[in-house]
Amino acid sequence: MDTQTFEIQLADKTYTIEPQENGTFRVLNEEDKIGVVYPEVDEFGTTWKTMDELETDFVSQIGELISEHSLS
Repeated sequence: MDTQTFEIQLADKTYTIEPQENGTFRVLNEEDKIGVVYPEVDEFGTTWKTMDELETDFVSQIGELISEHSLS
């Protein structure tokens, strides 16, 4: 797994994504960690989840952008 830090853009904000060895992704807004997201794969595809207090839509959007980055 690529553990290179990268940036994504969502709603005019730039977030830093730090892939972790365990398959999760730390999401930072500037220097502040706002949460950790991770993909959960089932027969219907991939769903992005978090154990932090983040909006479900936000987690899904961040996850989609992480997926797109990983494929590029």
